[in-house]
Amino acid sequence: MAASDSSSENAGSDPALGRRTFLRHSLVSLGATVQEFVKHRDAPSQQEAQSPTVLEKTGWLRPPGAVQEVLFLERCTQCGDCIDACPHDAIESLAIHETPGIYPGEAPCQLCEDFPCIEACETDALIPLKNIHEVRMGVAKVSKDMCTAGNGCNACVSKCPTGAISMDFNTFLVAVTSNLCVGCGICQYICGTVNDRPAIRVIPPVMTGV
Repeated sequence: MAASDSSSENAGSDPALGRRTFLRHSLVSLGATVQEFVKHRDAPSQQEAQSPTVLEKTGWLRPPGAVQEVLFLERCTQCGDCIDACPHDAIESLAIHETPGIYPGEAPCQLCEDFPCIEACETDALIPLKNIHEVRMGVAKVSKDMCTAGNGCNACVSKCPTGAISMDFNTFLVAVTSNLCVGCGICQYICGTVNDRPAIRVIPPVMTGV
């Protein structure tokens, strides 16, 4: 007991030993503080945990009659009336801003003669059209490297509702007449059903300038 008391008295009276003890405790405390900081830094915030990141699929088109994109976003109220009116379930709500869009590779626009989607829109985000030839959803583009027309495939030619697609027998590739193409996406969908990957993709007006 006396030896223990003597040791404690020596530790208290030895400045070097006191500094070592102080430094040891300081390092332990610092390490705990760093670990706590890292844990909170890397942890998702409450808002992030409640609102997971939504990734939008690419390659969507606006429904027929859509006005220029900036104006469309101003006018569209995300009501979903055009989505409900589409008899072919081609129009769906986009994940990011919940506005209507069409994924032609999944369900292309069937170019209904009476345009029920336009009729349902009350804010002029979709404006009336006289016929299917006034539709300007985009323009179909053909990948020469992927097109299998040279192997006898021309399924898209007969399915084009506006006659915009033809077989070029000089190059043995499918050709698109841009001023006849309305961007409905039927060719893209058909191409994807008979090939591993579609050689045709519809490029929206925001990217083509049409």
